[in-house]
Amino acid sequence: MMESAETALAPAVQKLAPRTPAAFTGKKIAVVGAGPAGMACAHRLAMLGNGVTVYEARSHERMQAAPLLMLEEEGAQQELERLTSSGRVRIEHGCKLGEQVDLAMLHLSHDAVFLGVGLAAGRVLSLTGDDAPGLLDAGRHLAAVHCTEDLLALPVPHRAIVIGAARGAVDMAARLKRLGAHDVTLVYRHGLEADGYEEQTARASYVRLRAWASPLEVLRDERGSVQGVRFEQTRLRDGRLVDTGGFTEIAAHAVFKAVGRAGDEHCQRDDAASRISHEGDRVRVDPCLRTALPGIYAGGDCVAPGQGIAMALRHGALAAHTIHADLQS
Repeated sequence: MMESAETALAPAVQKLAPRTPAAFTGKKIAVVGAGPAGMACAHRLAMLGNGVTVYEARSHERMQAAPLLMLEEEGAQQELERLTSSGRVRIEHGCKLGEQVDLAMLHLSHDAVFLGVGLAAGRVLSLTGDDAPGLLDAGRHLAAVHCTEDLLALPVPHRAIVIGAARGAVDMAARLKRLGAHDVTLVYRHGLEADGYEEQTARASYVRLRAWASPLEVLRDERGSVQGVRFEQTRLRDGRLVDTGGFTEIAAHAVFKAVGRAGDEHCQRDDAASRISHEGDRVRVDPCLRTALPGIYAGGDCVAPGQGIAMALRHGALAAHTIHADLQS
């Protein structure tokens, strides 16, 4: 699987490598792990104009004491340092997956997630084995939904929040209303599209719209059921989406994220790409490093253990271009 990804995409990735940072896209991506795959992905995503937050289990002091990681492209290391100092790449230390960092919450609060961690991630996230789940959690009313038809598999909530962007999210919110949800709020981290489609569709379906709000935390009651979401207000500053320090909470019995998956000429979906690997602890990905969970990508040791730093660096760059292309489609 990894050999086909290398063969099909590596030349295109090298050709598409940006020489200077692109204008901000407004997209926000979480990278889990500050190893070779994670930092290569973070660097390339930021160069493509995306906002990146890296979540790393090690403390700042431990990372400083570790051997220096060198990216492959000429000048990439210096560019990464500039991106970090300017805030395009942020590193949050002491954030261990499965403890301080929760995959479902990262998925809700970011446009995409890249897993650049080791084999232990598969066990922590329960991404391996015969019962490999998605982020679909109907019992706790927290779900990542690929398309509106997936809603039919869930109980209809009285109050719902849909987090997403573009037409897929507003269509999902409208479908929830038609299925019988009493109150549906559609939340955007940024402003509404200029063509007015979201506003018109939401008004026609009696869906509430809330722009400029980034999800921070799913609020739960003592039984673990969803009771709302806490958001931080956002705004554009110099073309970049930033947090303002203002907060708001919206009540809900369920929260959904509208996510999509785009294909391209190099990535032909097959049965193997539609599920998580059952081969030990390795996380299965398609040729473009997408996992079976829409909006979540992986590379490095968790998908190809023991292949070395050079492979992990290439995975990071490959995944960055896949993520960027999927989010722009």
